[in-house]
Amino acid sequence: MQVWCFVGANGLWALCGDEAGVSLPEELGPWTFLKVASLDGTEKDELEAKALITEHGFCCFDPSTVS
Repeated sequence: MQVWCFVGANGLWALCGDEAGVSLPEELGPWTFLKVASLDGTEKDELEAKALITEHGFCCFDPSTVS
């Protein structure tokens, strides 16, 4: 699954299913595009992110908690 990675005003990151970031929550923005990424679903976190993106259009996370 190809996703677009954005960072919000408070340092929160988000993965989004669309390159424009239209599904990202406005209250956590403004959002700045970082990069395009690919989720292959081999890691538990990636499976959860894919499910959230499919359901909500985005997945937010604190990058300091990612190993």
